[in-house]
Amino acid sequence: MEILILIIGAAIGWGITHKYAEKSSKENKELIDELSQGIKESNTLKYFEVLLVNSKWQKEHINHREVWIAEDNNTFQIQSGDEGDEFHESWTEMYPDQNTRRYPVYLKIDNSIVKELDFISLDGGRIFVPMPDKTVENNNVKYLWNLNSLEVKVCKVIGHYYIYRNLAGVARMSKAELVE
Repeated sequence: MEILILIIGAAIGWGITHKYAEKSSKENKELIDELSQGIKESNTLKYFEVLLVNSKWQKEHINHREVWIAEDNNTFQIQSGDEGDEFHESWTEMYPDQNTRRYPVYLKIDNSIVKELDFISLDGGRIFVPMPDKTVENNNVKYLWNLNSLEVKVCKVIGHYYIYRNLAGVARMSKAELVE
């Protein structure tokens, strides 16, 4: 009789243990899947845009280059590239120093470039803003910056405006528009 009770107890114990092990495995798998998805989503250009708006950025000099690093996640970085060619369009001609150049700006995640943007250095380097979009209306070229664009979000972190204080001041001087 005691052996029968022992066998029944062992069977019940095994059943309970097996049931909780299955439940625990399923919950762990769901948690791992959820965390994995979060990691995948946090290594995207879309998440980069979130950091541009919500994180503080620290400017550093690494290997003689300006690099801005997100304080919330230091694997997200903005790096200015080498000075490019001279650049002239009508919106750049309003400034006293006509030394105007195009620069690449790299958005990097884990030291891999995920996006390259064109920025323009104006007025002898005192102003640094993204290349505006162009539209043509009635044979007139209009220049504009979309305030919701990735380029403008990057500019809010790394831009230089000299005496014009912000992109709106540069837009007024350059006869460009800001749109949403």
